[in-house]
Amino acid sequence: MNNLNQHYQQFCVMCGEQKENGIYIHSGFICDQCESEIVKTEVTDEKYNYIVQRLKKLWLKNA
Repeated sequence: MNNLNQHYQQFCVMCGEQKENGIYIHSGFICDQCESEIVKTEVTDEKYNYIVQRLKKLWLKNA
């Protein structure tokens, strides 16, 4: 069996769910749904601070 065809699920650092598709930032994984939420969230949105805090933990973990 070819290992390149296997799909691996990762835990999203934003929502904590195990997902197959997304992006890696440093050593963290962000699923497609959370990435989409991050991109469309305005600075004035009340969930903006939550997103910033979650991303800050990702950056500081790798500092």
